[in-house]
Amino acid sequence: MRLSGSMILIVVVLAGFAWAAENQDRHPVYVGARVCATCHDGKGMGHQFSQWLGSKHARAYAILSSPKAKDIARLSGIPQEPQEATMCLGCHATGAHVEDWEKDDTFFMQDGVQCEKCHGPGSEYMDMAVMTDHDAATRAGLIIPTLQDCEACHLVKGSHAAIHNLPKLDMEKAIKRIAHPTPDAWKLTGTAQLPQPKNGEPEHTGAMACGTCHKGPAMGYQFSLWQNSKHARAYADLATPKAYDIAKERGLTTPPQASPECLKCHSTAFHLPAGGPSESLMEGVGCEACHGAGSKYSAEAVMTDPAAAKAAGLRAVNKDVCVGCHKDETFDVEAAMKKIAHPTLQPEPEKTVQYKTPLNLALSPNGRELYVAGEASSTVMVVDATTREKIDEIPVGRHATDVTFAPDGTRAYVSNRLDDTVSVIDVRTRKMIATLPVGDEPHGVLTDASGKNLYVLNTSEDSISVIDTKTLTEHRRLSASRRPWSLARSPDGSSIYVTNTLSRFVKFRTPSVSEVTVIDTERMRVTNRIELPGTNLLQGIAWHPSGEFALATMNRTKNLVPMTRLLQGWTVTNGLGVLWKDGHTDQVLLDEPNLCFPDPADVAITPDGRLALVTSSGSNRVAVIDVEKLISMLKAATPHERTHVFPNHVGKPTEFVIAHITTKNSPRGVLVSEDGKTAFVANALDDSVTV
Repeated sequence: MRLSGSMILIVVVLAGFAWAAENQDRHPVYVGARVCATCHDGKGMGHQFSQWLGSKHARAYAILSSPKAKDIARLSGIPQEPQEATMCLGCHATGAHVEDWEKDDTFFMQDGVQCEKCHGPGSEYMDMAVMTDHDAATRAGLIIPTLQDCEACHLVKGSHAAIHNLPKLDMEKAIKRIAHPTPDAWKLTGTAQLPQPKNGEPEHTGAMACGTCHKGPAMGYQFSLWQNSKHARAYADLATPKAYDIAKERGLTTPPQASPECLKCHSTAFHLPAGGPSESLMEGVGCEACHGAGSKYSAEAVMTDPAAAKAAGLRAVNKDVCVGCHKDETFDVEAAMKKIAHPTLQPEPEKTVQYKTPLNLALSPNGRELYVAGEASSTVMVVDATTREKIDEIPVGRHATDVTFAPDGTRAYVSNRLDDTVSVIDVRTRKMIATLPVGDEPHGVLTDASGKNLYVLNTSEDSISVIDTKTLTEHRRLSASRRPWSLARSPDGSSIYVTNTLSRFVKFRTPSVSEVTVIDTERMRVTNRIELPGTNLLQGIAWHPSGEFALATMNRTKNLVPMTRLLQGWTVTNGLGVLWKDGHTDQVLLDEPNLCFPDPADVAITPDGRLALVTSSGSNRVAVIDVEKLISMLKAATPHERTHVFPNHVGKPTEFVIAHITTKNSPRGVLVSEDGKTAFVANALDDSVTV
């Protein structure tokens, strides 16, 4: 039967769909370095696995337990244990970003930067028939890494360089140092057969089994201490030229990694034969080589009872255990045991400076106490507003960001950006009394005028949580724009204005458009979305006491102007948005000729409405604005000037900015006392408050 062209096309298309469906079902998973070793080890394969096992890559996870790793994490703003932080594990482990189902039982993340970190998950290309066909292997997911792939992790990072003080890695030399080519005349030699089990004896569980409990700070990082030791590399050392020379001197004819004579002191299984091994030779001298086969004492209930653990086979380690292998007369047993000591409790770390990083402030309704949210310290500092001294510090959630008081002054609310919570503080006792779950990365917090509802801005999910302050439960969630930041309540309490730091999504090559979200506090609804064209990074906001308008800090990003045209103006300009109660807006700059005002962060207005204070976190200044002059200038201008001239005119600020006040480093939040005589500014990078 002859097929028409259309029928042939259909057959080809269907075959293509079948091929796509088949390959779509085959999702590659990580199998672990020891599976790779079943082929890529031994002299016939250039000892590729052993070269990796002896490298720093194999210890990349373990090194995260070091004090330096903790210091680097701290400088990087990572509050977690480095061995638990995805940010650290991304370059110090394999498969840190995938789901558990994408890892075989043979895979252990503790093996650090394994083969599959560079070559891709191996389940689909590990078969011999695939691996020996380069094209088939690459189609199945085998990656041949390049120098650029290495540089994804081996970048110069300031937080790392500040701690380890090492020179920049020479990538060309590093690549040569870890090179592990397959010999031209390669041959699969495999590994030595494990010794015959002794009936009735406890079985080896393997170091990885020990590591499930003996890890982390609570256990003194015992497993990582072993991984960083020479014991863990004892098997890999048998692949070195030195090992071959020693074997030759002793008249051994088999490769060291296949010789029981060598393996009895370079592997757990040959050193202490047991009722059955569950781990390969490749772990080297593992925990059980010294402590005895662990199948009968490894259960937590047994291990936590010293007498029961001893009865179940846990051996006490002393010098007699060591000298069984370390027979050299020059071997100092006591010094060696101190070097490999791994007590459960680690020595107290040296105390380091704990920065506060104050971001925002709130003055109690009675004007007596100033609460300052400390991001780095995860605390709220309490300052006596009269004596201007810190009188208390209240622990809250991680990365305290904003703070506000209930109108009656009995409670304070603090957003904890890292924990996705709000802390409730009893002002009388200065104690945290509750923690409320909210949305992702809460920032600004503010109650309505009655204090019945608390509004929390969830910065990373573009929403606003409405909390019932009586039941301390969220009973509504409103939609904001992108990355809501700060709030301000109108003088009559009828509405709350919310700034959003990111522009709405706009069409390609069109100006950004940012939003101020308007909430009706009686109905707890969003009733308006005021647009500020050409702006982004709306942050601080404050209402004028007249209730006629609010002021908000902003940037005007010249994203449509080529960077080569810098002579015609800055790429980013900084200013204020004027938000009138009827919904229309104005924009003015705070940058002046030859004097920019970078990173305007917050704004406050004096109770009499005469002055506005704006912080510049990028230049350590506060701009003092004559509000009447600003408003008069706007009202005297034509609509064309207000829309097209003032938003980009660096000369206009000279008409209403009447002073600049120097602060300490990176001023952020600002507020003015009720009597209008004093202003407080939080200096984030100086751990201070300017008065």
